[in-house]
Amino acid sequence: MLLILTSDKDLTADFLIVELINRHLPYFRLNAEELTKADFTFSLTENTVRRGVSVGTRTLDLNEVEAVWYRRAIHPGSIAALPRGERVFVAGELRHLAMGLVLNPDVTWVNPIDSVSVAEHKLYQLQIARQLGFRVPRTLVSRDPLELRSFATENEFGTICKPIFHGMFVDEASSYSVYTRRVTPESFDADSVKICPVLLQEEIVRSADVRATFIGPQCFVADIRGEPSLVDWRDPNVPVSYSASGLSDEVQRMCRAMLAKLGLIYGAFDFVRTSEGDLVFLEVNPTGEWAWLEHRLGFPMRDAFIQLFYGGCE
Repeated sequence: MLLILTSDKDLTADFLIVELINRHLPYFRLNAEELTKADFTFSLTENTVRRGVSVGTRTLDLNEVEAVWYRRAIHPGSIAALPRGERVFVAGELRHLAMGLVLNPDVTWVNPIDSVSVAEHKLYQLQIARQLGFRVPRTLVSRDPLELRSFATENEFGTICKPIFHGMFVDEASSYSVYTRRVTPESFDADSVKICPVLLQEEIVRSADVRATFIGPQCFVADIRGEPSLVDWRDPNVPVSYSASGLSDEVQRMCRAMLAKLGLIYGAFDFVRTSEGDLVFLEVNPTGEWAWLEHRLGFPMRDAFIQLFYGGCE
């Protein structure tokens, strides 16, 4: 049995589940939004342990789970009828109940929760990448406007600014993504940077962006190209094209060494390919999206995941 931990708006999970249904493979999807309505069972006696979860008419014996796909963090919604302090308390209880029930190091996790928590730190990634032999961009994180201006002045081909974390901005009315963008030395003054630290990197002149997706033993590589002014291909308003590509044996070796160092089975690497063909490491995402690559380029990525989760039991 495959347990999928995610949210109700996860289209990538939907994409895999369609194939699981077509192949009559068992799965149980647990969305974070369902935690306030779910029923949980935990019973520990001298000789037995019962662990279960039910959502509506769907019931899962957690002792039957052989693999977990950790797509989204389990953050339960709040119960509006409760005072704010009680809402925070109950949400914490539900989160720890759910995670305490599903945690089991003896089954396959893609990826393990603790590994994801560590691997999401971009500054840590950059240090590991350099240690392993990747070329990485010059990088600065600071709240000092003089230091930021000096760094931006020194970069021959320009400077880019990106979020330190995931780049998702959420307020009461809406949410939107903060994309990587170009900045100049004049972009920084004391008022604009004194509250939030700024991550800058030297811009690398690119012939293409590269997404290399590792799913267990398999690797799928795509080159992404757009206008010469392209900075962040993830922006849906930016026209780009995709083509199947590859990595050298040495780069594959370094990628796998990095995944091993981070304790990951799945990882979506982002590189810049220079005009000379060299790859410059940007980051690796332990929960990165991939369905669009199968859709656009025909990569058999769902097959790779199914092999991980079910092995030869199809």
